[in-house]
Amino acid sequence: MNDGVPSLDEAAAEAVRLSVGPRPGAGPEKPRKDRRRIIIGAASVAVAVLVAGGVCAHRAYESHQASVARQACQSAVADQAKAVKAYKTLLGSDATVAALKTDAKSVKDAKTVDTLKRAAAVRLPAMVKCDASKAADLDAAAAKAARTSRTVKADAKLLKTAVKAVETSKLDKTVADANALYKATDGKVADDKTRQDLDKAVKARDAEAIAKAVKAVNDSKTAKEKADAEARAKAEQEAAAAQQAQQSQQRSYPSSGSGSNRSYSSGGWSAGSGGSGSTGGQSYSGSSSSGSSTPSNGSDDYDITQDPFFNQHTTNSSCASGGFCPIG
Repeated sequence: MNDGVPSLDEAAAEAVRLSVGPRPGAGPEKPRKDRRRIIIGAASVAVAVLVAGGVCAHRAYESHQASVARQACQSAVADQAKAVKAYKTLLGSDATVAALKTDAKSVKDAKTVDTLKRAAAVRLPAMVKCDASKAADLDAAAAKAARTSRTVKADAKLLKTAVKAVETSKLDKTVADANALYKATDGKVADDKTRQDLDKAVKARDAEAIAKAVKAVNDSKTAKEKADAEARAKAEQEAAAAQQAQQSQQRSYPSSGSGSNRSYSSGGWSAGSGGSGSTGGQSYSGSSSSGSSTPSNGSDDYDITQDPFFNQHTTNSSCASGGFCPIG
């Protein structure tokens, strides 16, 4: 070793030499005190070297352990970040957004909507940091990141399940309503093929096809209702026209033989308003003289004694006094 300090091997050899005594034929020995000093110094150097080597080795080991722990921690944090990103992506997806907008009345089971709202309201944990210097602290951080990652992954799974449940419940409600429409419109549509298409879509549980078929059935139902209303209105109009024509015909042809409103004309008399000019089965007509008279009224109070025809055919004087006299 440099600086005149004997190496470990030299110190050990000197110790052995002193323990066995001087070699034969060797020169005079150095004073025992010097030898003892050399041995102690060599031993001290050896111990110092061993201690220094041990400390360096320990520090190197700790540094290695911390490096391994830090790598493990960083890997766990990366997994956590991946899980959080996946959850956020799922939360912002079109399916989740649409499911969150679903009204409770649009699903068969309203509980699915409540479950989805709770799953979407989960608060994400903070990201773990690997900023410790000791392996133990880094190991603890890695364990925390791993637990957080598992929790976020479980929350994402629950969210995905909740979204699927809402979609299924919504489809169940759609299918049930469509099936009810199919049954309720039997015989109430203009084209029954629309109902058959609806039935096929219901059995296939195809939401898009159901929506299209439902519209077609409703349109066909409306068309039939309109046609039926127009037919009823036409029938009512025809019935009203027929009734009006019948009433008009009855007014144009009144019944005969009423015997009212008789009038006198050209020396004779005749019955008005459908009455006949006969009395007792005989008809009368007056002369053509212009001196004919007309009764004071055209009612049934006509006085036959004032009729010229009656007076012309009176041969008995008793007729003038109101007695019986035959006519003719």
